[in-house]
Amino acid sequence: MKFKDLEFRSEIMLALSEAGYDTPTPIQEKAIPVLLTGQDLIGIAETGTGKTLAFLLPFFQQLLPDIHDPQAVIVLPTRELAIQVAGEAERFGKHLGLRVVLAYGGTSTHDQRRLLMEGCDLLVATPGRLLDFVNSAWLSLRKVRYLILDEADRMLDMGFINDIDAILRKTPMSRQTMLFSATFPDAIKNLVDRYMLHPEMVRMHTGTRVKASVEHQFYPVAQDQKVQMMLEVLRREKPGKALIFSSTREGTSELASHLRRRGYRVVSLSSLLSQANRERALNAFRAGESPILVATDVAARGLDIDDIDLVINFDPPMTPSDYVHRIGRTGRAEKSGKAVTFVGEMDGRRAADIEKLLGQTVERVTLERFDYRPIPDRPRGRPRSGAPVRRPGRPGDRKRSGTGPSSGQRGARRDKGGGRRG
Repeated sequence: MKFKDLEFRSEIMLALSEAGYDTPTPIQEKAIPVLLTGQDLIGIAETGTGKTLAFLLPFFQQLLPDIHDPQAVIVLPTRELAIQVAGEAERFGKHLGLRVVLAYGGTSTHDQRRLLMEGCDLLVATPGRLLDFVNSAWLSLRKVRYLILDEADRMLDMGFINDIDAILRKTPMSRQTMLFSATFPDAIKNLVDRYMLHPEMVRMHTGTRVKASVEHQFYPVAQDQKVQMMLEVLRREKPGKALIFSSTREGTSELASHLRRRGYRVVSLSSLLSQANRERALNAFRAGESPILVATDVAARGLDIDDIDLVINFDPPMTPSDYVHRIGRTGRAEKSGKAVTFVGEMDGRRAADIEKLLGQTVERVTLERFDYRPIPDRPRGRPRSGAPVRRPGRPGDRKRSGTGPSSGQRGARRDKGGGRRG
């Protein structure tokens, strides 16, 4: 199938031609004909499969003129994803005169309210800011004809499920609903059952969805030596661009500080930063001005960043699917890439889960001339005396009066109990 076979409007075909797009991706080929009939759709697909155009192009085809309120609303979990999708909408809808408004938190509401009052065809928003505008009567969803929920499983992970439920209840029952997700957990199924009408499911199953061009390595190392290991890996690999994942927001700042002190040009990305600083960090990384980016899963999910030849999992991901998303940043466009995961004394189960997903045993790497300390056994419970278990040291620990974990590592401990991430 070619895009020309779908008989899109000439303005759409012109934008596709200018972008050099001739043939739909598999998710586009399956989803677009369904959406053009007006049917609800569930798309189970990973980031990077082309799903953004799969839901944008059918909306463009059926765009009505002279409607003041938004005809379509796209809801995404993070500001970076919202910015990225809005950019794609403007790029491919430019010949239609498409009016796009972005609404996300972390910035003043004044400009966003002004743009909404001026009118738009497409609203791209994060859940919290969208619901704020609706509840404060700055925005009406009564004329919404298309509702797209993208990265639905990530919105669930981030605690937005109640916001999504409220948004769905405030849109017309006559709307066409599209839900895209990498996975399909029970909470998402419940939303589908309650708010979607006989949806067609399009599932892009590609096994583990891990590129063959990516080399996987585990680096067993004591938790309190991970910082030294990170520095040593960067020294030996000399990557053109490297993406380092930390499990906590505080951890991204601490790791970036360690690298700066060693002379590396590095930026960090987490929800601790203002929106303006996040955008500056991403632009510096994309342009190669700062060739190392330290990020959390939440901040980096779905970002379109090319030419990354090394991914370092300083903290192993919480789930195997997060591993797939992380390493999907490398080995693109038929280039080779490497994914390095540091496995400390607390990380054995996560390492095993990754191997199960990959369907292979991952190589364990021991660096020559690295001054390893023994990895302590994982503590189990408390001694019979009732004295507290002494936890192993954590990477990057700074001491107060000779004792105590760093702020970043306190954040890591809170995270295990549902604390701050992202």
